[in-house]
Amino acid sequence: MRHMKGGEDTSSWIRIGVSFAAIILMIVLAAGCTSSGSQGVSPGDTVRVAYQMSFPNGPVFETSENATPLVFVVGMGQTLKGVDQAVVGMIPGQTKTIIIPPEEGYGIRNESMVGNVDTEFLVKKMNELAKMGHMTRVNFPGIDDLTYRYQLPDTTVVYYTFTNITEETTTVDQNHPLAGRELKATITLLEIVE
Repeated sequence: MRHMKGGEDTSSWIRIGVSFAAIILMIVLAAGCTSSGSQGVSPGDTVRVAYQMSFPNGPVFETSENATPLVFVVGMGQTLKGVDQAVVGMIPGQTKTIIIPPEEGYGIRNESMVGNVDTEFLVKKMNELAKMGHMTRVNFPGIDDLTYRYQLPDTTVVYYTFTNITEETTTVDQNHPLAGRELKATITLLEIVE
């Protein structure tokens, strides 16, 4: 074996290093370790998530546990804006807990959607809707008011909350029961479907 001097030593080690790096790169490529999924969720991706929803410092009132996970296209307005934005950048298996302000949840309360209605008229209308099978009672922790969910024939969902019920009048609120409320969501990204 001959002894190398100065520049020859350095260039030999560089050639060996470059060869070694090329071999490693080929092994990585062959193993399929170049998945674009490592970049996380992007707008336009279809995702499947598990979730829990509660009020900050309150009990969970909605969850996908033992139920179907939530599937939606990111950025298409198919879920709460706060959840939609939170999944961007997440990778499968990652869990994130966020606080959702009303603007990114069920919206700000609109007082023009609250008014007094004749109770007798209201009872008749409620009975008609109940016979059509579109009306269901809903409950949320911390909200004791009488609240119903009504689905219109075009699949639009409307909420009715009844308060101040007397023989003469009843206050009817058509805001979503969670409008104006801050929410806490824990989201686990299960899969980037597409």
